[in-house]
Amino acid sequence: MSTVLPVLRRSAMQTAESCLYRYRAIWVDGVPDQSDLSMTGIAFHACAHRYIERLVSEQVPSDADEAKAAFVEGIAAALTPARLVSSVRAIFMRWAEHFELDLAAFLAAEEHQIGKTDQTFTPDLVYGRPTELEMPDFKTFWHPLTETQIRQDFQARWYIYNAMRIWPNFPKYVFTHVYVRYGTQVRVEFTPHDFQTFEDEIAAIEATITEAAARNEWPATAGKECAYCQLDCPLVDSPALIPQRVKASQAVTVGGWILAADRQVRLAKKALKAYCAAYGAVDVAGVEFNSRPVTVRTYPVNRVVAALTAAGVDKDAATLGAGSLTVSHSALAKLFKSYPSLEAALQPFKAESVQYRFGAKQAGVDEEEE
Repeated sequence: MSTVLPVLRRSAMQTAESCLYRYRAIWVDGVPDQSDLSMTGIAFHACAHRYIERLVSEQVPSDADEAKAAFVEGIAAALTPARLVSSVRAIFMRWAEHFELDLAAFLAAEEHQIGKTDQTFTPDLVYGRPTELEMPDFKTFWHPLTETQIRQDFQARWYIYNAMRIWPNFPKYVFTHVYVRYGTQVRVEFTPHDFQTFEDEIAAIEATITEAAARNEWPATAGKECAYCQLDCPLVDSPALIPQRVKASQAVTVGGWILAADRQVRLAKKALKAYCAAYGAVDVAGVEFNSRPVTVRTYPVNRVVAALTAAGVDKDAATLGAGSLTVSHSALAKLFKSYPSLEAALQPFKAESVQYRFGAKQAGVDEEEE
């Protein structure tokens, strides 16, 4: 397999942009990505593709029997491991139950497209309407992105950039993340202005691959793909090299470890939070992960100011509670301690609500209040 692909595939270019080490492993050495996350996504997309094909063939927007048949076909086509079949079925059936194909707007689904002469992509679904061209993209991961993050996402820009060439002259172009685990979606509109420097970005990635091949240097770089990458990696697989002090030659590597670990922990918390929401608490050696109710108490700002004045709180003491934009009970705790009458004065105006927060709790520790 060549180091610089003759046809530029979106997934390869996105990998090279993120981490040359991962690019070489997958696209040069041919190491397959067989993580459960990857195989779950592949299996879901295979099922979804066959379901859409069946709906188009029958010219119906949805059909439970077609969904069941598509699931069996997709699981087989993706060679899905038995341990993942149940979870894929749950995700796919939940999505299929609410999915309706816009037959009047349907253009393509999972069909190989060539935008510029050397750039290819395979969109999950393409709709063409008088007002827009939309590409819904099915996401099976646990971490929904914001509109800003999607606008900066390489896949979204690659797809829309090439869609503008295959299906020109639409008033607007929309890339929609469809989060199939949650039944939610985020739509982002793009204009030609968003792609003024995109060609330069592609050229830079190509040049970087060429240079890495010439030097035979493929450095690992910490980034968002660390959250699901299962490859052996020098950034995360060398615990014996973690130093008590950092030399100049180690600084970048140690920084990479920290970035990778921070991202993995944040994404792991989101994933575990979603798991607990579906299946309940997880106990790890007596520490229980779950979302728990927290009582939040707040007071109207005008009432707080009036009570502070009536209580004779001096200016310096009043600043103890000024750091909170919400004027919560916890923000005023120090003032309540110093001025007991203040809490009583605000009691009639106190509002309480219960919010659920995810975290770990040792058995026997009381729930917190704010």
